[in-house]
Amino acid sequence: MIILSIDTSQSASVALVDTDTGSVIAAEQADDQRRHVEFIGPALARILAEDAQPELVVVGIGPGPFTGLRVGIAAGIAVGQARGIPVKGLLSQAAIAEELVRTTANEAGHPVLIASDARRKEVYFSVFDSADATLSAGPFVAKPSEVASVLAEAGFQIDTIDEKYGRGFLLYPDVLGASSSESITDPRAEYLAFAAARELAAGRELREPIPEYLREPDAKATPVRESSLK
Repeated sequence: MIILSIDTSQSASVALVDTDTGSVIAAEQADDQRRHVEFIGPALARILAEDAQPELVVVGIGPGPFTGLRVGIAAGIAVGQARGIPVKGLLSQAAIAEELVRTTANEAGHPVLIASDARRKEVYFSVFDSADATLSAGPFVAKPSEVASVLAEAGFQIDTIDEKYGRGFLLYPDVLGASSSESITDPRAEYLAFAAARELAAGRELREPIPEYLREPDAKATPVRESSLK
């Protein structure tokens, strides 16, 4: 299957992947975490100029900051509608878990902690299994100092988790511990596509392309004054 994948939960990323052959047809990753709109349009145009035609669009549904996250989801829905192909969603941190499975040798499964920047001096975090990238706990959002207690309630001890990946560990190493690899920081769209293919092969359905914010957006609707209703 040819999958077009998009993730803007952290930095923006777009890829076109042939999951049958395991090959990446084209992929682009932005370095700037705050210029999702400027990146997505041109990157999609270049990726979709490839001869291979996508049969499915997969978007990272977060968790992630409100504004950036919806840019990628909206772009994916637009492509799906324009081409008449389905659009599905997947937790963004599954892409990092998939990257670990594909780039490291794990004979036996063990928990891997992934933490991303949630702004407001908080992190989004999840626990995945290192053998097959399945979600074990999460996603959660909390201050770095609260991560250990949240994990304990979910049945995991942070001190016993040796592998830790994601931008959260680069931002708060004194509290969360050091990252196991500083080169693996943000979800990459090509691994999101492979993670989606793994889910489908296991008989699990992908999610709808609905953002997973974990908290309310900063922007609130302006209350309607009573006088304006008269």
